[in-house]
Amino acid sequence: MQKLIYLGLSVLLFSGAVNAQTVHGVFRVVKGDVQVFSKSGSSAKAKIGQKVFPSDRIKAGTDSRAKIVMVDKNELNISPDSEIVIENYQYKPEENKKNVLINVLYGKVRAKVEQKYDEGENKFQVKTPTAVAGVRGTDFITGYNKKERTTQIVTFHGKVAFGLPGPNGSIANAVMVGVGQTSTMNGKAPPPPPVEIPKSDLQQMDNSSNASTGVPASPARTTRAPAASRKALRACRRISPAGRAAGWRWYADSAS
Repeated sequence: MQKLIYLGLSVLLFSGAVNAQTVHGVFRVVKGDVQVFSKSGSSAKAKIGQKVFPSDRIKAGTDSRAKIVMVDKNELNISPDSEIVIENYQYKPEENKKNVLINVLYGKVRAKVEQKYDEGENKFQVKTPTAVAGVRGTDFITGYNKKERTTQIVTFHGKVAFGLPGPNGSIANAVMVGVGQTSTMNGKAPPPPPVEIPKSDLQQMDNSSNASTGVPASPARTTRAPAASRKALRACRRISPAGRAAGWRWYADSAS
């Protein structure tokens, strides 16, 4: 009888320890080789239904993708050859506390943000080693090319404040990247004004960045912008020498 009581208490304690962990989200799509590295140092191959916890680092290999639906219904789509860290994901609507910080070490992540943020007390930010983007409720891609040290934003819906990391989570020298626009930062230089993306290229980016439907883009294949847009692209290249690598081609799913 005492053994049964002891076992029952052990199960309750263990269950409480597991439930004490904050669940940030759940993998809803996993394609190819996607690894999850926990704060403790352990690693495991991601699978559909697997939970995401604080400080998890997620790495998608070549031709691999993942979609995570977060606890607040926001979505993160991780592209091939990408690695991100969920540094902070606070969601306490009853206390009006919603703060998110996603760190893109390299590659691309698409954030479909359903929640509303005021960029004051409540923030949703995506950072790279050189830049930071903040939103109030939108759909956008953040990409970082570690070889070129360039950060690019593409916006599908809403607006994104894009600039240099400032004090206390602020964004310095920010530009607003609207629907169908992109801006590329070269190193830690201030971001240039956003430019329009040709609709055909925007549609291709939309399709390829969705983990549910996306297929890897061929590195050898690029989309040529219409004549009216090539002028804007040349301007983008003059502002950022990395424009050739991070213009309409959108890294061709490469993080090298």
